[in-house]
Amino acid sequence: MKKPNFQAWLQQKVSDEPEVILAGKLEYLRLYLTDAMREIRNKAGLTQAQLAQKLGVKQAAVSKLESALKEHELESVLHYLHALGADLLIAVKQGDDLYQASDNEGVLLVDVPDVVFQKALAANMSVREYVHVAVEKFSREDDGLRTALVKLLESDDPVALKVRARLGSRTTQEVAVDLEKCLSLSEEEDRIFAVKNVLVANVACGESNRGTSNEFDEIELLDLAEELLDKLANILE
Repeated sequence: MKKPNFQAWLQQKVSDEPEVILAGKLEYLRLYLTDAMREIRNKAGLTQAQLAQKLGVKQAAVSKLESALKEHELESVLHYLHALGADLLIAVKQGDDLYQASDNEGVLLVDVPDVVFQKALAANMSVREYVHVAVEKFSREDDGLRTALVKLLESDDPVALKVRARLGSRTTQEVAVDLEKCLSLSEEEDRIFAVKNVLVANVACGESNRGTSNEFDEIELLDLAEELLDKLANILE
């Protein structure tokens, strides 16, 4: 069953009066909260009567909690959700600042840009579903890139042989993780110096080290860094 698009309806401007705007925000909260409450109850396979028995209240009390037309006490909502093993995540937003008020620190709330909402709408998905799919896709690509980097470093490629000669006690897997971080840098010069740092034992990708190395010839290291970046560019393509 397709969920109702409350968002499009509520985004319609109806007034400039602060009281009316506040009333709209309250309506928005009730609509989405009660819709979520009904959904998790249904997923739990419980009727209103069964949940009422679990809560120790009458069915009418559960029906009232699930109605967007009624007032809701925070304590009653939390009691309802707790009985279903659910948490209420709350955040307060002022300008660009987002303050999480929930006690569940294991689940973070984020401020999603409007462009993400539009993309989710175009994909006929909720924002949560869209972000979840995007994160899964990114994770798969990330794992694939790391596997490719390890494969390159362990190959008989001349550049890989030079790199392995500088690994010291580090494994190819550890170096691959650092190289991934280097590839995330936007400026080419920064990427070169970051890769050069990775080639020096005990220097992490994010550290600044553009001076002459005490152990290796600086020019030789930079040349090897550029060669390695060329190889990595082929992998990314």
